[in-house]
Amino acid sequence: MTELEITELQKEDEKAWDEYVYKSNISTFYHQIGWRNVVEKTYKHKPIYLIAKEEGELRGILPLFLVGNKLVSIPFAPYGGACTDDGAIESLLIKKAESITKEKKVDYLELRHIDKKIGFLTKCTYVTVIIPLNPNPEILWQKTSKGARRSTKKAIRNNIEVEMNHTHLNAFYELYAKRNRELGSPIHSYDFFNNILKEFPNQSNIQVAKFGDKIIGTKFLLFFKDKFISGWAASDKRYKEYNPNNILTWELIKYGCENEYSYFDFGRSENDSGTLKFKKAWGGAIPKQLHYQFYLNKAKSLPDTSQSNLKRKMFAKLWKMLPLSMTKMIGPKIRKSFP
Repeated sequence: MTELEITELQKEDEKAWDEYVYKSNISTFYHQIGWRNVVEKTYKHKPIYLIAKEEGELRGILPLFLVGNKLVSIPFAPYGGACTDDGAIESLLIKKAESITKEKKVDYLELRHIDKKIGFLTKCTYVTVIIPLNPNPEILWQKTSKGARRSTKKAIRNNIEVEMNHTHLNAFYELYAKRNRELGSPIHSYDFFNNILKEFPNQSNIQVAKFGDKIIGTKFLLFFKDKFISGWAASDKRYKEYNPNNILTWELIKYGCENEYSYFDFGRSENDSGTLKFKKAWGGAIPKQLHYQFYLNKAKSLPDTSQSNLKRKMFAKLWKMLPLSMTKMIGPKIRKSFP
């Protein structure tokens, strides 16, 4: 029986890493080496990427980042964790991650799994919403709620036009910054999104809804194998009655159907949120529970980053009062520490 070797990723194995990601049935967009490059380049967090090898062949991977006093797989992503050939290899990689957590003397290890694993404390605050696509978009239109269809038709009657192009980054970022100030949430830096576009020129794009010459809604999209993801979205509340979110969503669903994608990932939402209710109205959408699992080292309890957290509510109240220019300046410095 050959021995399985677990080591940190070296430069010469980066090509093999991405090849493994592309052939795996359980990998995600965020497992790619490019995501490491974006996070490291934007926020300077230290990557610790683990690989499991047997007879020179990769059998599993576990991407990790040191983010302040925590070890996370994967930061600034809705899901991550280990990606392996089998459960035994996964267990060995996670054991190695536990030992690194102790060695680095950080508070905890966080693994963002789609499917629940055994043996870790687990938070089930978030779901992602998956829409299985069909070559005929009319089938999904009929599965969409009457309210969502009615709002979409209204947007069409108002001549809202939809485009998809990298050149809309400035417009996206302006709406994203304004919307997150309204929500009381610190934002990513402009460089974060620009680095994604540069690192993934063929796997990222920006969709916008236009009323005349005015961009009133937008989504930042990520593409991976047979799936595409709505990673970030924002709209101008002054044009809410024009329903830009509805027309953007329907045009995306049609795009996926017509371009032979199998799934549209509508993105992460908190359970029982208004955002989740909106997403569930579309095309037979299926909420998929995310399991954020923790190995506590120095920490005594699980971190609470939910919207209902009292400290977060107080922060949000203050954040909404700041000038937009200030939120753009200091928001990324705060966001950097909250992966």
